[in-house]
Amino acid sequence: MKWAVVGFGNIARNKFLPALDKVPGAELKAVVTSHPERVKNLKKNRKVQIFTSINELEGVDVAYIATPNSMHKDQTIQCAQKGISVLCEKPAALNLFDTHKMVEACERNGVAFGVAHMGRFNSYNKGAKDILKSGILGNLGIVRASFSFTNTQRDTWRYDPEMSGGGAIMDIGIHLINSLHFFREKRIKEVVAINENLGYNIEQHAAAIFRFEDDALALVDCSYNAYESVSFEFRGTDGILYVLDTLFQNYEGKVILKNKEKISFLHFPGKDPYILEIKDMERAIDLHTSPLTGGYEALEDMKVVEAWYRSAKASLPIFIE
Repeated sequence: MKWAVVGFGNIARNKFLPALDKVPGAELKAVVTSHPERVKNLKKNRKVQIFTSINELEGVDVAYIATPNSMHKDQTIQCAQKGISVLCEKPAALNLFDTHKMVEACERNGVAFGVAHMGRFNSYNKGAKDILKSGILGNLGIVRASFSFTNTQRDTWRYDPEMSGGGAIMDIGIHLINSLHFFREKRIKEVVAINENLGYNIEQHAAAIFRFEDDALALVDCSYNAYESVSFEFRGTDGILYVLDTLFQNYEGKVILKNKEKISFLHFPGKDPYILEIKDMERAIDLHTSPLTGGYEALEDMKVVEAWYRSAKASLPIFIE
């Protein structure tokens, strides 16, 4: 399948392209970038076309969009209108309205639309979900979810709210929301939140309580200004499950089950989630189905994102329809 990469930043260069090289039949045909000089070394080793606009793009089946968040909507719609399927980096867009427009454009033009949540393909996350579905924890009551790192690059587009749409929530909080929807398969119906900007134009710390439709509660936090950590904790009537380090840019993790006064360290070796993400997208295109992280899931995630911001701004609980 012929791929284009739109945007040529760190993730595209160092994670996506090495994974694409390992997928049989997948081929990079084009790069769209406003900085074509960055692609010179790549072009020496590949027969790849370099464009500065999606309007010039041709001869590809699917585009991986890895540009600043504010560009996702228009670039996705442009690709869809050209009959090109889209795998878009998270978050899908700046807001729920724009995400709707992207989903509608892809459906109207008969192309697949996916959002790049690589954590969905982490084998430890998948193993943890199987444990949760088994019922071994009993009735689930409390969930904790946390993602943090110290963002030292504070002069980039991620600190411009017009380009990023927000800070820690849009960048890493979206991963927590998507993962909770994956683990639980339950809708989040209420959000109570508080954010702290620490003098910046975007939130550095963000914390929220989510209520699921079955009334389980999730205590969720993300931060641009705290030590690197990813953790999930699921507390049921009969046990506790810990899921650690599964949203970093690798395919490692830790799963710990505590029940019946016993602690078990569980291992779920797997493959590079970026490779699996690419294969899943190609499968969706071939079979005319939705990828595992498709447009309607992106809409559910963005509903929670918007509720989180609204709740923090108004200091009120926000109910999600």
